[in-house]
Amino acid sequence: MSVKNEDTRLSGDEVFSEAAHPTAEDGSESSERKPMPEGGLEGWLSVLAGFCVFVNSWGLISCYGAFQEFYETVLLPGKSPSTISWIGSIQATLIVMVGIITGPMVDSGYLRPLIIVGSFLVVFGMMMLSLATEYYQVLLAQGFCVGMGGGITYIPALVVISSHFTTKRPIAIGCASIGSSVGSVIFPIMFRRLQPHINFPWSVRCIAFINLFLAFITCVILCRRPGTKTRTRNLIEWKALTHIPFMLLSVSMTCVMLAYYVPIFYIATYARSALGTPTSLSIYLVSITNGASAFGRTVPYLVGSRVRPICILIACTAAASVAMFTWIATTNTAGFIVWACYWGFLSGVLVTAPTSIVAHPAFCPDTDYLGTRMGMMWGISSVGSLAGTPIAGALVDLNTADFLRAQIFAGCLMVAAFVLQIWPTLVVVRTDRIRNQDGDKDETS
Repeated sequence: MSVKNEDTRLSGDEVFSEAAHPTAEDGSESSERKPMPEGGLEGWLSVLAGFCVFVNSWGLISCYGAFQEFYETVLLPGKSPSTISWIGSIQATLIVMVGIITGPMVDSGYLRPLIIVGSFLVVFGMMMLSLATEYYQVLLAQGFCVGMGGGITYIPALVVISSHFTTKRPIAIGCASIGSSVGSVIFPIMFRRLQPHINFPWSVRCIAFINLFLAFITCVILCRRPGTKTRTRNLIEWKALTHIPFMLLSVSMTCVMLAYYVPIFYIATYARSALGTPTSLSIYLVSITNGASAFGRTVPYLVGSRVRPICILIACTAAASVAMFTWIATTNTAGFIVWACYWGFLSGVLVTAPTSIVAHPAFCPDTDYLGTRMGMMWGISSVGSLAGTPIAGALVDLNTADFLRAQIFAGCLMVAAFVLQIWPTLVVVRTDRIRNQDGDKDETS
């Protein structure tokens, strides 16, 4: 009987089995190693908690277009669109940038405090927003407090979901991320319908009470058990910075995030100022776009197991570059509604696929560092979230309703993201082929 070498690579399922059953506290290996369950009750409860987290993080930032419209016309009419967009940009940036810190903290076993503190900050920030009347108050409450709260809970929830699934991981993350679409559909409609009747403060408080309810569900599910401590480590895995496929994927996501929020933040403003769409309809375009994104978060992963998530990502990135340039050709409200649905579908893929992709062995060989690498990827891409919309705001001229320069800016960035994703895609295909060949050899031996 031949004995395999100790450094033989583990298969994908075995790697996740290692992550699910870590070594004992004394450093010895666990006496019993069970195969990693593909979900189970615990796994799908984590998906439910992730759904609530997405509503309270991405759901709030994705509906910022409605707030942007209100701030420009009512609450902060003296501020430029570029200045106001910094509020949403900081909120979006912190949601992903905080992952640089929270990812390693999850790996070190601090799941409970992260979930509790993040949930509190989201609710507290929205309550403080209801009292805001000045620009700096809105920036602190919605930009910094809500952004940090969403960022603190976002990566931990994704890590928990990823640790419970292997082949069904894209579907699980996609189901959880539907919360973003649900929140970004419901919250703008709530705000639009309630604000004329109960004013801005109580409209925001109603949203905050929903955030409180969802935060309670999140804490009940994810705080039942303490986080699994793997090992103490630095906030950054320096080896990842020299891992070319991982860095190319991260930089490509920076380009995506630079362009991603341009239509989301300015879709209502474009419809109102460039197309003459009534305000009553322009606000709902945000909800229409985000509603279409729900399909983008799930449908591509139902195509079949033969289609790799990274192939879906690169195809949708190419389609997104086309979308940005065809935005220039939309000259009437009906056509723009069709375009909004098209872009909404693609936007759902662009924020869901990377999370399921980074757990692939081609990007994260050691799953003990899954939280760290996931946080690093989103942390690097957060530079795009921060700078994209203010740059686009400076390129937009509302006096003449000229959005051309911002549209070209977003389209070129999507093209650059597509080019950067070509090599990581080839690496994933090659890695999977080698693993399949090794598996076939083991079966025949």
